[in-house]
Amino acid sequence: MGRPKKEKPNKQGLYEVKVTIGKNFDGTLIRKSFYSTVSKADAKAKAEQYKINQAIQEATGEHSEPNVITFETWAKKWLDTYKKGVVKEHTYNFTYKSNVEKYLIPYFGKAHIAKIQQIDIQKYFNQVEYDGEPLAKSTLDKQKMILKSIFDAAIDNDLCYKNPVKNIKYQRVAKQEERLAYTKEEADRCEEYAKQHDKKDIVIMLNTGVRRSELLGLKWGDIDFNRQVIHIERAVTQTKGEIIVDRPKTKTSIRSIPLSAEFTEYLQQFAGQPDRYVIGNEKNPFSVSTYAKHFKQFMCKMSDETGLVRLSPHELRHTYGTTLRENGVDIYTIQKVMGHSDISITAAIYVHNDLNVLRRQLKLDDE
Repeated sequence: MGRPKKEKPNKQGLYEVKVTIGKNFDGTLIRKSFYSTVSKADAKAKAEQYKINQAIQEATGEHSEPNVITFETWAKKWLDTYKKGVVKEHTYNFTYKSNVEKYLIPYFGKAHIAKIQQIDIQKYFNQVEYDGEPLAKSTLDKQKMILKSIFDAAIDNDLCYKNPVKNIKYQRVAKQEERLAYTKEEADRCEEYAKQHDKKDIVIMLNTGVRRSELLGLKWGDIDFNRQVIHIERAVTQTKGEIIVDRPKTKTSIRSIPLSAEFTEYLQQFAGQPDRYVIGNEKNPFSVSTYAKHFKQFMCKMSDETGLVRLSPHELRHTYGTTLRENGVDIYTIQKVMGHSDISITAAIYVHNDLNVLRRQLKLDDE
């Protein structure tokens, strides 16, 4: 009789043993995996020790695992270690910290980090909401990314062996609001009104598609009037009242945008010192909150006097991109000018089946 085959570890180099550790409320068995990098016997020993600890806990009422790490403890440590000071402060506060503290810790907080399963993650996404309404897909994507990163780091630090954030489906997603944009005729009317009221910020957004943060970070020295180009090199954000001047949001956001001769001539009449900010013409930038107040006042006044709908700064940016697309500019050029990090973002926004646009692009109008 030959010798029994030696057990082999899995692809991760781990020996796994599954044992029954209890029952669910519906009577189904609860199975738990134990792992070892040494041998299957060592994994079995860990399983037996776990059962002993469970029995002690049930008999004494005391927790037999002194080094239990809860999701809340690990999530906070993850934020401080892997994100604080690593990503931009604005991103840290409004993408990572806010989602962890407002949504994830209240739900998973006291759970043992190693005991959270895929079904627990799926249940969270099935019911998470804000003020009784489902969250936007972009928010759900961020939370899924954050959870995956938290568990990846937990695995790297031997706090758990599997990442439960996989095959997650969104059952409830907020209906995406329609992104508005001016038609070419409306954009021309808006631009003319803005010029009459010395609102060069509006004119700049309609002619370049810059983000609000990039607009506020623009200095006169960033505009090359001879070559007719604007260089986007910084952005202004605001965190807890503090104005932050930093690099734009992504590497692709650092870009150069060609200008028309007419628009260049328009800007040149306002040109200030190279170190002065274009908006405000001061050495210090406008705060986001101050600019938002001025922008809203202008839009309300313009809407009352012209009948044009009020758009947000992002929708003025969208107007620029839409105009480019309707003029037959390819999406790769639009991606570069808009500063999108991925061509799929550009395609999702500006590639559509509008028959009139397709007809113009195919040059069928005269046939």
